[in-house]
Amino acid sequence: MNLISGLIKKPTFISIVFIILTGLGIPLIVYQLFTLHPSGSLGITIEIIFMLILFGFLVIDRFLIRNINNKKLSVIEVIVITGYLTYYYFTHDRSFSIG
Repeated sequence: MNLISGLIKKPTFISIVFIILTGLGIPLIVYQLFTLHPSGSLGITIEIIFMLILFGFLVIDRFLIRNINNKKLSVIEVIVITGYLTYYYFTHDRSFSIG
């Protein structure tokens, strides 16, 4: 219960993204288990691996929030996200389009 109250009292970008994607991902995985197509198991495996990676980020985030000030952690998150978006922009033909 302490973990849930910590997520509510001190939310960070990573924890909000984790909660949203978990809320969307778990029902999707359950739906895919009940309507399993021959190639559906690979999709479920990829989604579960992605959820485990997000859970790892959440554990690291909660560890950092205990040891670092919340404002400093927010600045670190902004720097990392801005750095990733800049890297993506320059390595994908100066565009954010997916297609």
